[in-house]
Amino acid sequence: MANGSLESWLYPKLNNCGLKRPLSLSNVLLDDFMVSHVGDFGLAKFLYDYSDSTSLVGPRGSIGYIAPEYGFGSKISREGDIYSYGIIILELLTGKRPADEMFNVGLSLHKFVEKAFPRYIGEILYPNIIPNLEDDDMGDSLEHRNHATVGMMSSIMQLVKLGLSCSLETPKDRPTMLDVYAEVIEIKEELQELCG
Repeated sequence: MANGSLESWLYPKLNNCGLKRPLSLSNVLLDDFMVSHVGDFGLAKFLYDYSDSTSLVGPRGSIGYIAPEYGFGSKISREGDIYSYGIIILELLTGKRPADEMFNVGLSLHKFVEKAFPRYIGEILYPNIIPNLEDDDMGDSLEHRNHATVGMMSSIMQLVKLGLSCSLETPKDRPTMLDVYAEVIEIKEELQELCG
């Protein structure tokens, strides 16, 4: 894909020539228009071929994104995909890898965000997640910029809630994919309205 992987945008590496965005084994790839595409269909293929399998042969996904129930021999499921999606949302919002060394004994990306939510969420968000609205359209009134900032923060809080609900430990407590889709569309429409 023209814009490499999501991972390379979140965690750019420096080399002798400046920033480098190497294509890696990240599952989310970005095309010319920054539209995401899933690059690893291994689980879907496995699910199709072995839909009743509960085998523990190898991990079922990337470390940090694997649903906890898979460690106990549960079947590959939509709930597991929802868990992975929730982790990606939390990663995008915080800029923290789910397998970061800070997430060791008893701490996970989910718990890290959950502890900060809602009161201290601003302290753990990726610094560039909220655009600097003061630099844009200097002609806009202070009231308009404040409204846009409040609206943007509201959308981010909705995304944090969605990421947390999708990455709950128990599969039955996670939302359905239809619920997730409806929530994402609602957030997207709110953001489009804010950005004009």
